[in-house]
Amino acid sequence: MSISVVVLGGQESIVRQIEGYQGELIVTRVCSDIAEAVAACATGAADVLLVADSHLVPPMEQVDDLLINRTAIVCMLENPSDLKPTPDVLQVPADIAISDLEQRIAATVLSLRQPESNKDKVSPHLTEKEPRTAGKIVSFWSAPGSPGRSTIALNYAVELAAAGKNVVLLDADTYAASISIQLGLMDESASVAQICRIIDSGSSDIARLNAACSLVQVGDTTIRVGTGIPRSSRWPEVRASALRRASMTFKEHYDVVVLDLAPHIAMDEQLSFDTQAPQRNAVTVEMLQCSDEIFMVVNSDSVGIPRALRAIDELEESYGGLQPKIVFNRVSVSSSGRSPKRRLIEAWDRFGPMHDVVGFMPRVQERV
Repeated sequence: MSISVVVLGGQESIVRQIEGYQGELIVTRVCSDIAEAVAACATGAADVLLVADSHLVPPMEQVDDLLINRTAIVCMLENPSDLKPTPDVLQVPADIAISDLEQRIAATVLSLRQPESNKDKVSPHLTEKEPRTAGKIVSFWSAPGSPGRSTIALNYAVELAAAGKNVVLLDADTYAASISIQLGLMDESASVAQICRIIDSGSSDIARLNAACSLVQVGDTTIRVGTGIPRSSRWPEVRASALRRASMTFKEHYDVVVLDLAPHIAMDEQLSFDTQAPQRNAVTVEMLQCSDEIFMVVNSDSVGIPRALRAIDELEESYGGLQPKIVFNRVSVSSSGRSPKRRLIEAWDRFGPMHDVVGFMPRVQERV
């Protein structure tokens, strides 16, 4: 098995060692800057990106893109003091024997080529760590124009905390974040943006992630809240890969990670860019795909239900395998007639997909 390698950095000695060893490693290109190396790997012509200079490790968002394309990332360290925990990057000493380097690279590449047994896309050299705790990620999503999603997500988090669960609530709505407003937190710094910057720096320290959030006392209970961006124009600060990594880290330390997501899931792959352009809806798509449980909030009227049906069709067409649970909101006699719960279930079974209806939220001041 031959393994194609793109070398990033000006270390000619490692290139000579690989070529002189005449093993499975084959150097296909030597690059001097990160953009050139990532572009070379993005063509699919490289199995490994070998970073010969530890100062040239690509940003975490590009690391994720390379791993999705089954490109392993190996960083060579001149000094042990350069070592810092960089998720999904295999770090080796610069003086490693070429035979040992080839063996470790081959094992990493082989693991990446194997079918993934989970949706977390965890690097193979991290699978030997202790298994995660029993925490889970719960996302609240809705079709465009369905009100009440953020309120339900907030109340869900509070009720879990009141039941004794350790909860963190993250406002990941890149269009109209509202959790901070509902809690009276005028947070211009945007906790989720801070969290993404921490992850992109290569750190997964839970203490730093906790410090970026706010502790909120609600009645007799306390929840940790990651506030959203105060202005929608700041959406590029919330990066999908960074938020996914942060959520997985929170999952290891909390019982439940609650996410409030924007409704839109359409991506712009049909557009052509000279460089890899950020996707505003990537946060919603990425977090839906890594969620353990998804609640879809549906407005229970003649407009909200058809919108929900179209949104689920789009979700299944583009990202099959996700199973949202339906929560009807604003249920009332005025919008659904007598016995509104029964009528909604009948309508959903007749016209909608076979997703479980798990809850009914009545219109304020009206009993169902």
